[in-house]
Amino acid sequence: MRQLILKISKGHKDEVLEIVEEFEGKNSIFLPNEENDVFIIYLPNRKVNNFLKRIDEFEEPEISLIPRGVITLYPPASESPDQVADVQPKSSLEIYLGGIQSVGSVKGLIGYSFAAGLLVWIGLYTTTVYLLVAAMLVAPFAGPAMNAALATAAGKKPLLKSSLQRYGIAIGTGVIASLLMTLIFPLNTLTPLMVEISHVSKVAIFLPLISGFAGAINIIQSERDSLVSGAAVGILVAASLAPPVGLIGAGIYLLDWEVVSSSVFRIILQLLGIHLSATLVFYFFGKITPSGVRFLKGNKMLTYITSGIVALAIGGMMFWQYSQPPFLRKASMNTELTEELDKKLNKLDFIEVINKDVSFTNTKINGNPTVSYTISVLPRDTTISEAVLKKRIIEYLKENLQYQDDNIYEVYQVNVAED
Repeated sequence: MRQLILKISKGHKDEVLEIVEEFEGKNSIFLPNEENDVFIIYLPNRKVNNFLKRIDEFEEPEISLIPRGVITLYPPASESPDQVADVQPKSSLEIYLGGIQSVGSVKGLIGYSFAAGLLVWIGLYTTTVYLLVAAMLVAPFAGPAMNAALATAAGKKPLLKSSLQRYGIAIGTGVIASLLMTLIFPLNTLTPLMVEISHVSKVAIFLPLISGFAGAINIIQSERDSLVSGAAVGILVAASLAPPVGLIGAGIYLLDWEVVSSSVFRIILQLLGIHLSATLVFYFFGKITPSGVRFLKGNKMLTYITSGIVALAIGGMMFWQYSQPPFLRKASMNTELTEELDKKLNKLDFIEVINKDVSFTNTKINGNPTVSYTISVLPRDTTISEAVLKKRIIEYLKENLQYQDDNIYEVYQVNVAED
């Protein structure tokens, strides 16, 4: 339930109370004075927006909406548990105004973005994962992401434009921070964590779709109905953006354009995916539509055109990802190649496989990405020399290890263990 304080001109008491009853208001209080009538009203969350639309029929109503959950108890007392358990999502008006209110200052946005960029770079440089998590907590990407989706759902061009500008400022500041750190502490090569993060998976689209869905749901739900904190959802949104933003600076310094392009690809894909899923949640579940919010007169064509452009852009990026093997699918190809390697090694009865690893490097040989197969084995036949054993394994793998992409340069390292 939400508490509203309503002040309107005198003489409309009965009409207002009838409207309150129509919208399932409870425990209403009427406070008359000399100039105006004042009402303290408690309404179900979902009814607030449409109630205020009806109240607009009266001359210049003054409204105070308290955006906090209120527990209303009314007869019969035996139904109190059911009354408390009736937790509804926020009204479309409160969702929209809450998004506008959360914009914050540009100085704060730049400061947090710069701090996040520093933390990401330090985490990547020292291969310290918990610093990446800290950067995700600090990175202010969730606010512009949700506001851009709200703007698209509501068809409000000014809000969409300002949200995209804040996106650009946040991402650009993070890139500058990581580039400055690389200039101060020069890199000669990428760290293992940088290489790992630079690899994109073929299922990368699912992270932003889930992030956008979770972020929008968290905003729509009332505080008593939310099972996940806003900070946790913010981390989920930043998790898809902060690491590649920090990686771009290092890639630019090393002139490693494959790392830069893969990071830019991931950032754009994340932004589009978050935007699409959050917009759909706001539009269909939150009821944020061009005509669905009191006082809001959005442009329906902006909603449809922007959503269509985003959907087409995602489709185009996915097509590019799958048509450029293995440039933008290295992370998932590591798993696929490991599975294929395991199948082939299990057919060799003269060795016992102890360990195996498949990893892409950022080195190109003959213009092709290089994949390294590292295998540790224990020979079952001790009469075979180590050199012969390695040769037999490598020749077998070269003849039988087949994969769907031929544009890969394969190197093998076989380690023979001893009892």
